[in-house]
Amino acid sequence: MNKKSVYKFAAEAGLPIGLYLILISACFLLSLKVDFLLYLIIPLLLGFPFLMAHFMKKMVREEASYERFSPIWLFGIYSIIFGTLICMLFSTVYLTFIDPSFITSYVTGAIANIQASPMADSYASTVEMMQEAIDAHMLPSGTQFVTTMAWFTCFAGSMLSLILAAVISHAPTKKSVSMFR
Repeated sequence: MNKKSVYKFAAEAGLPIGLYLILISACFLLSLKVDFLLYLIIPLLLGFPFLMAHFMKKMVREEASYERFSPIWLFGIYSIIFGTLICMLFSTVYLTFIDPSFITSYVTGAIANIQASPMADSYASTVEMMQEAIDAHMLPSGTQFVTTMAWFTCFAGSMLSLILAAVISHAPTKKSVSMFR
């Protein structure tokens, strides 16, 4: 009987992880049009470690030989990479074809929020720098923004996988005793 590889488990988990990342990305990208979506991002981010742990434990349940630290961590890294690639596709399409002015609009909104705050004088130089970036067309393109966020997601996801792999690999497991071993 051939056992399923860690990479196959990661590829299978990559789709639901990618859909979850798309949900987070959509909340951010649509937050300029629907204000309350911005408030959903933090709860979704807090739920992400539980989603990862669920898929890691599922792999260990299905293939007990992967109960060690390294296969669990490798699974986490690859499933994050696969999920991030799926999310990148969505975000790039959105920022390239649907709302190419999103980044400029977001920075303009940030400037307006800073200027409306009681501490606006403290951030005058920051507002000036942000406005200069807009005027000089120095803001990142949608593709540059998505690529940067993808690298950050992969890095943060690998660190999260490191922690979860350490916890899951050292968690006590239920060993069933069978007289037919």
